[in-house]
Amino acid sequence: MTWIMGSVDQSLVLNLKPYKTAKDMWEYLKKVYNQDNTAKCFHLEYEIARYSQGDLSIQNYLSGIQNLWAKYVDMIYVQVPIESLADVQGVHEQSKRDQFLMKLRPEYKAARSNLMNRDLSPSLDVCFKELLREEQRLATQTILQQNKMHDNAIAYAAAHGKSKGRDMRQVQCFSCKEYRHIIVNCAKKFCNYCKKPGHIIKECPTRPQNCQASQAVVAS
Repeated sequence: MTWIMGSVDQSLVLNLKPYKTAKDMWEYLKKVYNQDNTAKCFHLEYEIARYSQGDLSIQNYLSGIQNLWAKYVDMIYVQVPIESLADVQGVHEQSKRDQFLMKLRPEYKAARSNLMNRDLSPSLDVCFKELLREEQRLATQTILQQNKMHDNAIAYAAAHGKSKGRDMRQVQCFSCKEYRHIIVNCAKKFCNYCKKPGHIIKECPTRPQNCQASQAVVAS
């Protein structure tokens, strides 16, 4: 009993004094900590339910989900009989995969539908690998679109400059959609890859393709 009193948090010592045996103390502590775990489980279930990709990359989004689920199952599995553990784990893995897919950003709608409508449901790892490829495809597509808009803006400015003395009031930026400038001179550039202002995706220093291109230039 003395060992128990010396091991618990001081805030619980007074609550233990009415109990005269170690068994009664343990029963009380079990009840208290079980209630605490119930509250934690409820909070984690809430966090898992509201978690979504938002502005995260596919890699960071999955890491966040894995972290929340790891905390949750650590508390849940200790209460599951060993003979039922495999079944519960299977249900949780499917739930985790479905949540991962359903909380993706809208641009992944087509990829999500493809994964969820297969005859054999793919694992979370398979979904992750395919979505990484889709993320890369979307980033490349965005670069091509921005390059096209950039070229169109320059051509438009040049054409109107010749015929109208470069009346920039009629020129629209394809990045911020405001007038009187083109994307090259835009003060509100925004990168759709790293989600940061100040540059567009073709100039993004964190994008692997751009880093490789810079290294190739330096090497040459």
